[in-house]
Amino acid sequence: IFVEYSYRAVKGNSSGHSFTKRIMLFQAGNNFLNHDGYFTYVPNAKIRSLGLFSTQNPKLKHDIKIEYDYVIRTNNAGLVMQTDLIPSDRVLFVIGDSFTEGQGASAWFYDLEEDYNVPPIKPVNLGILGTGPQQWENLSKSVSKQFDLTVEGSVVNIIPDDMNRGIWTFQETELNCLAHISCDYNFGFQGYDFKLQETDEDIKLSVLQTLTENKLLPADENSSTALIKQYVKRSHVVFDLHNAYTMNFRRYNPLPNQDSLIALKKAVADNFYVNVVSMKTVNSANFLSYRFARELIGFLEKNDIKYSWCDIPDSGYHIIDGHPNDEGYKVLRSCTEDALAKLIK
Repeated sequence: IFVEYSYRAVKGNSSGHSFTKRIMLFQAGNNFLNHDGYFTYVPNAKIRSLGLFSTQNPKLKHDIKIEYDYVIRTNNAGLVMQTDLIPSDRVLFVIGDSFTEGQGASAWFYDLEEDYNVPPIKPVNLGILGTGPQQWENLSKSVSKQFDLTVEGSVVNIIPDDMNRGIWTFQETELNCLAHISCDYNFGFQGYDFKLQETDEDIKLSVLQTLTENKLLPADENSSTALIKQYVKRSHVVFDLHNAYTMNFRRYNPLPNQDSLIALKKAVADNFYVNVVSMKTVNSANFLSYRFARELIGFLEKNDIKYSWCDIPDSGYHIIDGHPNDEGYKVLRSCTEDALAKLIK
């Protein structure tokens, strides 16, 4: 106890806030679809998405903060874009994670679509939140096959952390929560009926009531072991030691994701470009001190993959959430347009 509180006193509130628990609310209904080795949104959908952050033990409305609130619109393939895919389309893939999808703001890709003027080639948004290269490879193969697309080239927008991501899909408990608001866990992905509580204050009060009354753990952590784990995680000492170990010493296997990037490159006959997108704490100026970034750049250079850094300024991110805001996404859109221009033969 002495070490813990001494550490907190020395460290101070370096994060600038105490909102450590994220809740992602989606309009209740069928929002996501699991596929073999990847997932998409439901096709032709209009989904409100709202991101909140909570303190560890919220008691008052002020312990809940809304970081973003926007609407996701999908096309006939369940992708975050306005234009439908048509069989035999000539396309350029824009591949990536939540940054490419546009999580946290109205999707920047909508504007890119409207302004892109290289007919008959169509840009296609293969950005899906929380995913990495293995999942991107599965998604790109499936979409190409389903619509018999002629893929002229691919731009990958990648943040260094993507190289530590495996393949995942939604669990049944999450799908039930999202579709029917039948949730047996707190935090993470949640279904929500926005029609019942429309204002920000009403939404915060509703979420606060759920968190304080249910006393539930995050998904898949409803066990005595998980309960102990949650208490241990509240230690700043343990939390920081765990992060340092994960980032610098923990063994992980980057080969599957590296193999997927090479496969994506080969699929378009090397007409391929990578934007290494900065994160809040990692950019082109300091990446050598960050393991995943350092290894990603080394891999790209070793395999002669054309790339450049896309540095989003500090002001281009949300205050609490790690995703870009509208201004930050303008930077990513510009980087993507520059990369697409390099692919046009």
